[in-house]
Amino acid sequence: MIVLSEAGLLATWEAGLGQNRVRRALTLAAAGGADPGSVADLSVGRREAFVLALRERWFGRTLPCAVTCPACAEHLELELTTDDVRTDPSTEPEPTTVDGTEVEFRLVTSRDLIAVRPELPDARRTLLRRCVVSATSRGRGVPAAALPDPVLDAVAAALSTLDPQADVLLDLDCVACGHGWRARFDVAAYLWEELDAYARRLLHEVHALASAYGWSEDEVLAVSPVRRRWYLEMAAS
Repeated sequence: MIVLSEAGLLATWEAGLGQNRVRRALTLAAAGGADPGSVADLSVGRREAFVLALRERWFGRTLPCAVTCPACAEHLELELTTDDVRTDPSTEPEPTTVDGTEVEFRLVTSRDLIAVRPELPDARRTLLRRCVVSATSRGRGVPAAALPDPVLDAVAAALSTLDPQADVLLDLDCVACGHGWRARFDVAAYLWEELDAYARRLLHEVHALASAYGWSEDEVLAVSPVRRRWYLEMAAS
């Protein structure tokens, strides 16, 4: 298990600043123990499993959440645990046959997501075609670019089943109006918001103690959070 110090936490936060959603998730997964050299080639679900494990080590298993009911706009607060958003492990795909076309495919990776521009109208098809390893129909090879939508739809349906951690959906109910709906939970985005708030608060503590006592950042971070709070109170009095 990798245990990051507060200095390591700040370094991870600094590395993630300015990164897009996918690259930031890769940064968090690497901090969580994934091999930095190959993390982009993991399936998205396996990447997210590293991020979820990192969240447990940094901030624990409880996940306070707030959502707005899409039916009545009621603001709802709920408390999840990491077990609530942890799915079964990924499984490797087996070839599937649709309308006489046999397709061999692989799971979506972060490298695929980086390569495909999501704002383009054909982004979904492009992403699915990247996952096609081979396709044959009546004994002849079929290029991924020539696969019809029903075949690509079958691949998409299989991917969501085979790599469930990549797209976590929660069943929610509104206590005010009774409306039920499904909401996505993005563990990397959730963790980044927590990390960003924690890092900024930590930097304020470093600044305050450095100004009051002349300590360096390393010296401030060497003091435990409990003792830092006492020093901050004494410096402010």
